[in-house]
Amino acid sequence: MMSTLITTALQDYEEADVFVVLNKGDGERNLASYEEYRGLSAAGENNTQLSPYDDRVRHISVLNGRRVYYLEYENDHSLDSGVWYKFIRSGAWRDYEYTLFIGEGVLLARPTVLSSLLAFAKRKEIDFVSSGHEKRRIPRDVFLNYNSRSDAPVPLDRFHDRMIREAMAVFCRDPEFKAVFENWRSNFDAETQNHVPDVLARSEAGWNYRGRIQQLWGSPYAKTSNETTMPFRFIRSTPGMIDAFRSQVRMKLHSCCGEIREPATPRIFVNGQRQPVTSVTTTECELGVRYHRVSDPAWFGCTVPIFMSQRFLACLTDRLNSYEMYDVLDLPFSGTPLECIWGLMPSWLGFEKWFTDGIHRVRKHFTTYQREDYPPEMASYINRYYCGRICVGWDGDYMKIRSLRRDHRDLVTILPERYF
Repeated sequence: MMSTLITTALQDYEEADVFVVLNKGDGERNLASYEEYRGLSAAGENNTQLSPYDDRVRHISVLNGRRVYYLEYENDHSLDSGVWYKFIRSGAWRDYEYTLFIGEGVLLARPTVLSSLLAFAKRKEIDFVSSGHEKRRIPRDVFLNYNSRSDAPVPLDRFHDRMIREAMAVFCRDPEFKAVFENWRSNFDAETQNHVPDVLARSEAGWNYRGRIQQLWGSPYAKTSNETTMPFRFIRSTPGMIDAFRSQVRMKLHSCCGEIREPATPRIFVNGQRQPVTSVTTTECELGVRYHRVSDPAWFGCTVPIFMSQRFLACLTDRLNSYEMYDVLDLPFSGTPLECIWGLMPSWLGFEKWFTDGIHRVRKHFTTYQREDYPPEMASYINRYYCGRICVGWDGDYMKIRSLRRDHRDLVTILPERYF
């Protein structure tokens, strides 16, 4: 959450209202629909995506001098998608022309992301932009049996897949959604594309070097063991140290160095392999942020950071109410199908679907698929995306701002003291 708010405070657009949603509870609900899950949980099988609420989130979710509103919802299996549905149901979005839904751990990967989204949406009359940082499509028959495809599925796997199918059945109450769902094909291989700014490493070797270090010795955030000797503990800290040093140097020289520039033909990752974005899609650029349109309903953005217009949300609300689709929030494991349903929505409601490279929800390394949503890695990404503007470090599980370029020193008053 601290990483998300740091990159929010660094945006050149400062007029957005901020709603901080606190998802309280352990995720268990006293509903009849949870009864079977409770039996499986008692036998030791649980939803591993659930995590307990940490009250410190409230204390660091402050932006002094900005309009910040706090909401509280009950944590459940609908996860981040469920939070967006609950916010939509509240109607709080009706006062705004556009709403950007992002969760903790999301980095706004350029200082112009908010102003770019507004300018691009108005210029192109666009109503739906999803994050392309983990853009994915999965064959329909694979998705409907996603967890029980293994050689030895456990009862929880079969239950999880049944909940996926029940969630889809809720949305198929609308014949127009059902038509889009049935048009979701299965005659392709699963694919993941990672669209983020091309500043992560200047060379393929540099990117692979970072991934290899992480594979061998883990994150600097991990506890050291007897097997991790001092030289290796130093090596695994090296990439982050380099990123911090580069940002410090450019901060001192920014008047003559200017901004970090991406290659003329940026590269993205496709199934872990780096290649020019032009070999995959045609992009448009607005204030340094790239966008591309996709017509295939199967493509969706993982972890669901989405920018939506008031017009889109009004249309969606009408369908959700007409077919009583909020019922889906009471299903265990509903967060899994809801993530894919966002990708089906534009085709269902008659809107264009766009993706952007300006949002990065740090989760796994794009090549090694090692988890990297830890403070040292988050700091490194911020130091690369905002190189020469800020230098970020970490202390325990807190992010720490070590230094700021002169024109960003107002962050000292905007963010709480524990950021420094």
